[in-house]
Amino acid sequence: MSDQPMPMASSSTDAASTGPRQLPINLFTRSTSDAIPSSTYFLPASWRRFQLSELINKVLKSSTPVPFDFLINGEVLRTSLEAWVKKNRGGDEEGTIDVEYVRSVMPPEEVGRVEQEDWVSGLSLARSGHILVSSYLSHARILPLANASTSSTGLYTLPLPDLLGATCCTWVSPSSVTSDILLAAGGVDRSVHVFSVPSLEPDIAASENNTAKELYTLMGHTGPISSIAASRNGRELVSASWDGALNLYSIPDEVPTEHQVAAEPVSYLPGQKKRRKMNEERGPIEGFNDGDVGNGGWRRTPEGVMRGHKGRIGGVTWDKSDEGRVWTAGWDGSVRGWDVETGAGAVVRQGPSDKSALCIDQWSVNGTLATGSMDRTVCLWDTREATSLISLTLPTTSPVPALKTHATSPFTLAAATYSGAIQIWDVRSPKHALFSANKAPKATDEARKFNDRGKVFGERLLAMDWDGEVIVAGGEDGEVGIWKARGE
Repeated sequence: MSDQPMPMASSSTDAASTGPRQLPINLFTRSTSDAIPSSTYFLPASWRRFQLSELINKVLKSSTPVPFDFLINGEVLRTSLEAWVKKNRGGDEEGTIDVEYVRSVMPPEEVGRVEQEDWVSGLSLARSGHILVSSYLSHARILPLANASTSSTGLYTLPLPDLLGATCCTWVSPSSVTSDILLAAGGVDRSVHVFSVPSLEPDIAASENNTAKELYTLMGHTGPISSIAASRNGRELVSASWDGALNLYSIPDEVPTEHQVAAEPVSYLPGQKKRRKMNEERGPIEGFNDGDVGNGGWRRTPEGVMRGHKGRIGGVTWDKSDEGRVWTAGWDGSVRGWDVETGAGAVVRQGPSDKSALCIDQWSVNGTLATGSMDRTVCLWDTREATSLISLTLPTTSPVPALKTHATSPFTLAAATYSGAIQIWDVRSPKHALFSANKAPKATDEARKFNDRGKVFGERLLAMDWDGEVIVAGGEDGEVGIWKARGE
């Protein structure tokens, strides 16, 4: 084969008479760095992805071969060109086939897992080299990624001031901050707990004098916290709750010297037994603070409360390009954009009410939103159009409690499902996931059915994150699974 195949002016019938049957193929890509000369190429009908990828690399004169995937009418080519023509064109070989090629997303490769004492509720890879974990054991934990698969010992374990459980977590301080780093965990106790750790250096974390502690307790919700997100500069934090409200908090530049709200809750926490009389002296609450709990921080009230969802809010994300906007997805099937400064609902997109949204994320490249729903779908929303609703729906195997868009690719996302599978999707091929991965079974799985408090371990995934190179996921199995998963 020559360095560059020359387009043939003859028809596919003429080409077939002098050798193997050939098909007219128009190869194109949206990537400027991988583009080849635009023309119609007559290629053997027997060719599959491997031969097509070899051709692209040869035309590009790549020193290191790059694997490519090929899409026809938005669907990944998984057979030979001939088989595709027979299935989709009834054997008609005359018409030119438009084939888009993209750099391949490699199959996820499981590299380890880290056992936790309870269900995993939140995960973040926003700090390079570290995993932030929250669990229903009611703590947040920082694990070094390098040895996470061989040791469950974290740099820090940060207990909440009760045993009701942590529901989500996020880093607050931007990555440029390397000392007195802030992170946060939402709780069933209706509060967001903001912690400060002195450093992520192992020597400092192991020191007996490390000053890791809860710095602020952000109050104001009347239901459990479902999702939290911090602004890029780390000065503001929003929390979404089952009470249908979105609360905005400012993070003080200096540690305050007094609380903004009294310690007594305005209503009972989940799991508490009601007292017979409202003025009866409050005593210990069974299962609430009778274990390894931390000390609460300075109690803070919200700067603003945003309401509009008719029911629980499933997820929240800060806009990737507009620091003044926050997006939420609710159980009422709607996606809403909020103006941070005024608290106004600037954008409302009401989808079908049966599409209860559990999570939301946004592509930084094009601003498209993705939501995971109870009806076993991932929905894409292009909010740039004034009247747009759901622009694309991806069918998954079960409800989607967590998803993550790729950091640089505008087409790739990963979704975690209640069935225990992680699915990687290319939205240009919306009928089927590119890959689906489950944790590999191991010998200790059968013996590890319950945690120390008798809670049953299950298969549902509840949390995940993806930084473009590594996926972490966990849930009812009480483990953080780690996969290598490079995406483009």
